[in-house]
Amino acid sequence: MMNITRVWASSVARKQADTRLGSAGVSLVELLIALAISSVGISAAIQAFAAYGLRLSQQQVAMIGNQELRLGMDVLCSELRLASSGLLGGEAPFLKAEANEAEFFANLSSSATTLTQSAVPGLQDLQVDDGTDWPRGKQIVLCSATRCMWNQLAADGRKHQLTLATPPTEQFQIRSAVFLLNRVRYYVKPQGEGALRLMREVDGGVSTLLSDVRRFQLRYFNRLGNVTDDAREVVRVQVRIEVGTQGLVLSRDIAIRT
Repeated sequence: MMNITRVWASSVARKQADTRLGSAGVSLVELLIALAISSVGISAAIQAFAAYGLRLSQQQVAMIGNQELRLGMDVLCSELRLASSGLLGGEAPFLKAEANEAEFFANLSSSATTLTQSAVPGLQDLQVDDGTDWPRGKQIVLCSATRCMWNQLAADGRKHQLTLATPPTEQFQIRSAVFLLNRVRYYVKPQGEGALRLMREVDGGVSTLLSDVRRFQLRYFNRLGNVTDDAREVVRVQVRIEVGTQGLVLSRDIAIRT
């Protein structure tokens, strides 16, 4: 009788233990379902982070593109303003004034000096306050109060002397001004896939001012506010540049110093 009781008690205890273990554990199917749900959640989180990273990258590209566009426009506008006829005896401020190209002379470095002795017809050497670092071959303009004369340097400038390529045909009085000029050209060049590069050329040296240009347009206006294609009449230039696939656009009006 005692043995039967012990066996029955042991059987009941095992069943109770099995019941407790079964209720506390998980089946393989439940584990797989949990893993699938977790995978979906992780995948959604990864996609969300990827989308956020893409938007952030696009914003950074747009910011960089916008900054480059503004800097390029600043350079272009600052040099266009110097395409002045004021120092050139009434000559046209532009050598070329087209819809996608402009060429002109400008004193980019603000290099100027004055005569310390009168410039005499037939003599190539000018005595000046300071001609240091004025390179050979550069264009110059010599101006009095009433007239100006173009010329070119035959040699590198010295402290108190500039040597002209051709002697002056007129006399210029002491204290007449001498200006160093740069030949500047802006134009577009194909880049591929419908894009362009805006090129900047100064005295024959060429560099890319802006890449991935989708549109570059120049419009020229006269004193009456009308569009003109006569370079002699230009007093204002409107610049419009569009860059990048996102279509960043910047437009400005530049008054020419006359």
